[in-house]
Amino acid sequence: MKEPSSSTRPIISSPRAAYVHIPFCVSKCWYCGFNSSAGQESIFDDYVRALIAEIQATIPPYKVGIEGGTPDYTQTPIPPYKVGIEGGTPALTSVYFGGGTPTTLTARRLADILAAIRRTFGFAPGCEITIEANPGTVDQPKLAALLDAGFNRLSLGVQSFDDDFLRSIGRAHTRDEALQAYCAARGAGFANVGIDLIFALPGQTVSHWSDTLDTAVGLRPEHISLYELSIEQGTRFAELRAEGRLAPADEDTRLRMYELAIGRLTEAGYEHYEVSNFARPGLCSRHNMTYWLNRRYYGFGAGATSYVNGTRAARVAHARDYIKAIISGSDPIEFSETLTPRARLGETIILGLRMLQGIDLMRVRIETGLDPLTEYADPIARLVGRGLVEIADTWLRVTHRGLLLLDDVAAEFV
Repeated sequence: MKEPSSSTRPIISSPRAAYVHIPFCVSKCWYCGFNSSAGQESIFDDYVRALIAEIQATIPPYKVGIEGGTPDYTQTPIPPYKVGIEGGTPALTSVYFGGGTPTTLTARRLADILAAIRRTFGFAPGCEITIEANPGTVDQPKLAALLDAGFNRLSLGVQSFDDDFLRSIGRAHTRDEALQAYCAARGAGFANVGIDLIFALPGQTVSHWSDTLDTAVGLRPEHISLYELSIEQGTRFAELRAEGRLAPADEDTRLRMYELAIGRLTEAGYEHYEVSNFARPGLCSRHNMTYWLNRRYYGFGAGATSYVNGTRAARVAHARDYIKAIISGSDPIEFSETLTPRARLGETIILGLRMLQGIDLMRVRIETGLDPLTEYADPIARLVGRGLVEIADTWLRVTHRGLLLLDDVAAEFV
């Protein structure tokens, strides 16, 4: 491969986003393949202390490790670590607490983690700070405390507004609890609330899905994420399917549900900005845009992945192993890889084509040092010929047909 000229060498920018993983849940949903588990209350404090230690160690010369074990972190004041990395690393523009269910932790624990991030990196003006929550783990006082701590965006895991379907997927809340949690968020003062929904559930009809969309639109959240059910290895649903006791929705039903959602939400004033995501104008998820633009980000916590200086690094997945590594001063990284320029380019295209606006080819060329139209000339030509992507000015984007066949599109760039 030809070496990029000095004018087209890839740009390696400092991360301006941070992800924090909280791997705890009240119960494990039947479809969930995420790194999470229930019944871990005894290690909550140790986990929070380990997280804070990892966060603070990001900025040298602070060393990862907790001298003398893991005393109650609430009794150990956090020293005033310097904001920013020497040399002018910019403050964060987005922070995202995901899981699991972060709100299984108390507001105090979550506030202390966020305070450590603020002290270590600093927050840019208008920094988007998101926390995921499930109904049943929050009430108005807790949400008010989270807002006061600095969280300004809430992502509420509703999944369905039908009690029968909630039970069938192992959710721990009811329709009424979901509505109560949403109202509590508004009452607490959250002005930016998103809700997550799942479609193509076993036994779900297009009519059922239409009712769920009507309820969601009626609440007028700022953001709605729609995920098609996938059967992940190691889940309860995978076991049921192997036993012949679970029949996924057929392809025609899935497509009808997806197209119904696109039409219903765009008519209601939402911008369909990414394959699974809709937002009020100007309220796209800033943090998730970091991923889709293949920008750099810090990752903290068990199983979290970071992308810094061109290297992806995944931490050990089990919470107890993560705590043990931090306590001993060991490296919690379980796997890392530094992407080649072409691999980075392919990944940038795959992620970018998830966005309805598509990919700015000039920006990608500057950031990766490679020309997409040269490196992937044949795949792009094939996709254009099939009507799955189009090129307009300097932009490459999927067509509506390509959106429905996104796996086929992505396969060309692997």
